Amino acid sequence: MRPQVREASVVGAVTLAACLVFLVQPMLARFALPWFGGTPAVWTASMLFFQAALLAGYAWAHGLAARGRRGALAHGALLLASLAVLPVTPDAAWAPHGSEAQARLLGMLAATVGLPFVALSATAPLLQAWWARLEGRAPYRLYAWSNAGSLLALAAYPLLVEPALGGVAQTRLWSALYGLYVLLALAVTARAWRTLPPPAAREQAPAPPLRDHLAWTGWAAAGSVALLSTTEAIAQDLSVTPALWVLPLAIYLTSFVICFARDRQWPRAVTGPALALASGGLVALLFHGWRAHWTLQLAGHALALFVLCMVSHGEMVRRRPPARWLTRFYLCTAAGGALGGLLVGVVAPLVLPMQLELHLVVVAIWVAFVGAWRRSRTGEDALPVVLAGFLVVAVAVGLGAHAWRRLDGALEVSRSFFGVLQVKTYGRTPERRIVHLLDGRISHGFQRVTEPREPTAYFVRESGIGRVLSRPGPPRHVGILGLGVGTLAAYGRPGDRLRFYEINPDVVRVARAHFSFLRDTPAAVAVVTGDGRLSLEREPPQAFDLLALDAFSGDAIPTHLLTAEAFDLYLRHLRPDGVLAVNVSNNHADASRVVRALAARAGLRATRVRHRAPSVLGPYLSDWMLLSRDAAQLPPDAHVPPSGPPLLWTDDHAPLLPLLR
Repeated sequence: MRPQVREASVVGAVTLAACLVFLVQPMLARFALPWFGGTPAVWTASMLFFQAALLAGYAWAHGLAARGRRGALAHGALLLASLAVLPVTPDAAWAPHGSEAQARLLGMLAATVGLPFVALSATAPLLQAWWARLEGRAPYRLYAWSNAGSLLALAAYPLLVEPALGGVAQTRLWSALYGLYVLLALAVTARAWRTLPPPAAREQAPAPPLRDHLAWTGWAAAGSVALLSTTEAIAQDLSVTPALWVLPLAIYLTSFVICFARDRQWPRAVTGPALALASGGLVALLFHGWRAHWTLQLAGHALALFVLCMVSHGEMVRRRPPARWLTRFYLCTAAGGALGGLLVGVVAPLVLPMQLELHLVVVAIWVAFVGAWRRSRTGEDALPVVLAGFLVVAVAVGLGAHAWRRLDGALEVSRSFFGVLQVKTYGRTPERRIVHLLDGRISHGFQRVTEPREPTAYFVRESGIGRVLSRPGPPRHVGILGLGVGTLAAYGRPGDRLRFYEINPDVVRVARAHFSFLRDTPAAVAVVTGDGRLSLEREPPQAFDLLALDAFSGDAIPTHLLTAEAFDLYLRHLRPDGVLAVNVSNNHADASRVVRALAARAGLRATRVRHRAPSVLGPYLSDWMLLSRDAAQLPPDAHVPPSGPPLLWTDDHAPLLPLLR
């Protein structure tokens, strides 16, 4: 067979494998959201699994690369065995029933796609190693093809796959493509089995020194930390959805494509100034915070991530070894990626008081970059060294000032699986004194010291929820998804029953320790710790007079709370004449379009109430959708013109991009 044909088959297998690797990650994580609480932790835990499985695949490739025909035979057996788990549609039995959500999520991913993912991950390094032994030349360009396939998948998922197909259809399409990949990979493996020389015939070369192994791993870990911390920052303020997960991944992979496609790396005279500009822009964006338009947030974080990854991966590739050691090189890069995931997903929540991973990795990349550049210089001119040192200090001071600004004045800071909480006080005079809860950078509610029973923020008496709860009447049973500081307890009356659902145990503790809404109300209060939807699924019908949905972390939309299946559950717990109140206040996405579609599907009357409430912290613009079968239960004079066509979400299909303003 001609070399061109043989190379085309290898390129095809490598590209298709990479495409499938990065299609399945957002696909299965999105599939799991309704079962595991819809928090950013679902994506973080999923990334931990996929990085560990990638490392297992690279270790498999490293172990087989030097075994000649026996290695090809073993890989062929793995490919055939992986077909047994198709289709990769998760079983609903994996949904958690207690506090073991993370373990069950990892178990679901391992059982559903573990073997195929390991086989796919091993493809690029293993086929490149076989290619190097057969052709006698470095195949690093194939790694660029691999990452090009990954980019194709990441572009196709939010633009084509997610908008057009539901979750089950996605998994079936992926399984069919995986079957095609196995046929192609078996053909390449069979050819390797026939033509590979025995292990003893391989060319010997001196092993790279330990410092190179540490450099490969360290730079790969830096890129991984930059990726995950950037994704975390975006998800906090926009939404927990694959549509926004894939952008940072695509940028991360683009840097790999660029770095591996060139025999020579970009000069440090280019990457250095780019790193300075990107770092300065990132500092400015962090200070501006969630107030920035979503397009500016995405663009700023994307540019900074691209430069950070270009520096990290460029320095890693600058020290790549001869082809004889490429599987070891790839194994170190995979280990670095997994190490980055471990640092962000496990270590950082234990040792850092808040999400400072992005701050620290920027400073670490600067220090390592300047150190590598300094060691490579031969001139005696001290001015560039002084300038580089000044830039490192300036970036560190800017990021440190932002971190200090976030921590300054905090009565308490706590971090958990669900995020970072801060309790702060504001106001120069006793009359203006308030206690404020922040979740990340977003206000989670506040209380006036001199008016502890007065509702505030998005819940003032003129707001949509305030107008419903301020009406006189008999004692009522109220369900509330999302506790915050417990502001809605201010509407409690003797005989009322208030049942809060809160996923974060730290929020429950802080609301009781630093705020008095729950203590002061004459109503009977119960707080259920756990995801609101999952908790309601386990409870008998509650016959709520009012069920309020306010489980939104700032502008991040937990899509699993706004699907047709979720609304069916809410109606099961609502009295026939009860009111369903949904807080759709959002700077970036118009969730009212989804609520209108859900109301029409369920035959509910809907109205919308907007109100701008001034406060010492600035204005709070509340936007509530009120739904009921009984129009008499809704404010008669509230009306806001529709802002766009209705969009129905289901657990199987919930595209976010059409809602972005």
